[in-house]
Formats: sequence, C-alpha cells, structure tokens
Amino acid sequence: MALAIVLAPWPTFAQTRELTRADSLAREAMRYMDGNLPQSAISVWDMALQEVPGYVPFLYEKAVALVMAERHREAIDLVGPIYRDSLLRDRGYQLLGNCYDILEDTASARRYYEEGIKAFPNSGRLHFEIGQLFYRNNDRDKAQKWWLAGTRAEPSFATNYYWLAKFFSETRERIWSAFYGELFLNIERNSPRTREISKLVFDMWNLSMRVGDSTDPMRFCSDEAREVPDHRGGSMMSFLEAFEFTMAQAAQTLLTKDTVLTRLSIEQLIDLRYRFMRAWTSSGKDTIYPNDLLTWNSWMLKQGRFKDYLWWLYAYGDKREMNLFFRKNADRYDTFLVWFAENSLLFDKPKCVGLGCP
Repeated sequence: MALAIVLAPWPTFAQTRELTRADSLAREAMRYMDGNLPQSAISVWDMALQEVPGYVPFLYEKAVALVMAERHREAIDLVGPIYRDSLLRDRGYQLLGNCYDILEDTASARRYYEEGIKAFPNSGRLHFEIGQLFYRNNDRDKAQKWWLAGTRAEPSFATNYYWLAKFFSETRERIWSAFYGELFLNIERNSPRTREISKLVFDMWNLSMRVGDSTDPMRFCSDEAREVPDHRGGSMMSFLEAFEFTMAQAAQTLLTKDTVLTRLSIEQLIDLRYRFMRAWTSSGKDTIYPNDLLTWNSWMLKQGRFKDYLWWLYAYGDKREMNLFFRKNADRYDTFLVWFAENSLLFDKPKCVGLGCP
C-alpha cells in the first residue's frame, strides 16, 4: 500500500499583505515538489525559512520534501517539535507517523497516529493510516474496519473509500467493492485513481453476475453474508437477498436461449441497472432498505440523468465502447457533465450503503 502524504495548500502571506520574497520562494519550492525534485525544493525552503524563521507551514513542507528525498531521520527531527501545532491539525501526526512507518518502526508510527486520533477523532486520514498498519500486518479485517470507520469520521475523505473498494474486490463480498468504489468516484472525479476505480467497479459488477446461469446467476456476496437475517426479524429478506432477487428479475430481459452472459457491455450493464432501479423503487424497497447510494441512484433516475451518470461511472471499464458512445453523444454528455458538476452527491454526513450501518 502506498504511503499517503498530502501536500497541504497553506495560506500564503499574500492573503494578508503585499507579496513577499518568502511567498515567491514558497511557490518555487512547491513547483519543485510537484515536479518530483525534492532536493531542489529543500534548498528553496531553506531560503524561504531565512525570510520567516520558524514558520510552521514552511517547516512542514520542508519535512515533506525531506521524506520525498528519503531523508526520513531528518524529517523526523524537523517535524517532531511542531507536529502538534494547531496550524497542522491532523497532518502533523500523519507525517510523523509516516516517517516512522517507512523506517519500519510500526510501534512509533501507531503511537503518533493514535495520539492524532485522540486529538482529531474526525480525521479520515488518520483512520486510514491505522488501517494501513493492520493491512501491512496482514490483519485485513481490522484494516477494513478502520477504513469503514474513517468514512464515517470524515465522509469527504476519499482514500478510505478507495481502499475499501480494493479490499472487497479481493473477497466474495463484491457488492461492497462496487458500492464503495462508486462513492469514491463521486468524491475524486479526475485522477489516476479515478480511472483505476472506474474499471474496478465495472469489473465488480460483471464478476458478480452470470446472466442465464440457472444455478448461480447472482454472485454479489457470499452465501454466509446473504443468509444473515434482517435485524427486523420475521420472514423479511435481508438487504443482500432483496438486492440480488431484484437484480435477477431485472436481468431477465437480457436472457437469450441457452446462453450464459459472463460479461456485459457498458450499455448492457447500464440498461440492467436502469431496470433494477425502477423495480427497486416501484416495489418500495427503497424505503424498506434505506441505502444512501441507491437513494442517490433513484434521485438521478427521477432527474432523467441516471443513464448518463452510469456512462460517466463506467467510462474506463471499456474505453473503446466509451469512446464510441462519446463520439455519438458528445453534446449530450458534455451537457450532463456541466449539470453533474452542479448537482453532486454531498458528503456532508456519513453514507450508509448496507455495511455495518449504525
């Protein structure tokens, strides 16, 4: 799992007074860091700190550059005295923990992450880091629990959704990979990770179905997970049972005689999800089984934007098919993207998608 260091966009001096030499040097140093030239950045940060000695944001950024240059002990010496500074918030704890993590001093890394969690219990990045420690120690169940808690502590922090999607893609509980991957894409819309997870989500939906297979057509989850009774008791189907049952009904339109579809095209999958959502809402399951992601899908359906949204969601699942669609529907798709930018899924509170919800 890659080290997660975030370069913070610190307020510049120019926001409060005339542009100074320190501002100019800071911008130059950040350009070097963006260009993966940490040694040059370190030299420029030193010059900036001569202008404003002890300025904590500059010390932090220099420490990040030192980590980039693999000078981890020096980074520890620099950030150690300042990691609790209020200007750094949770990032100081994260950076110090990262340094020890790289040096394989897991006990020290965990100590700083946990200290940070106590100071900032709503820190998504610190939940992620603790989950990372468990993941690297092959305790993946505890890792996913920390990442799941991170999505609730700080719903807008994308990395926890990213790793939940990847984690569950390696299990039989693929539905959670598809759901958390979709949530991730609604937060982080344009990055290399976006392209990766778009394809992952498309693959998860395909791996979860064998349309036309008379013995096991729906494979979104394990038998054990599906058979966990609904907490309301009685004869009510569990959410996973209801989901797969409704999906299997919607898939009937794709059936052809004596044929098993092991992989759907983007267009076929979009048509299936469109039919599923209409059946899910018309049967009242959207109220019986509250699910924030499916509620969002239902809202998109009512706005007449659901199919365009799904083309966006699966864009990297099959790039050739997506390119053909875009060439035929460029104006419509561009119009959707403008609308979508103004009508995004909000992450101002935790999202419940059916896994361990309160």
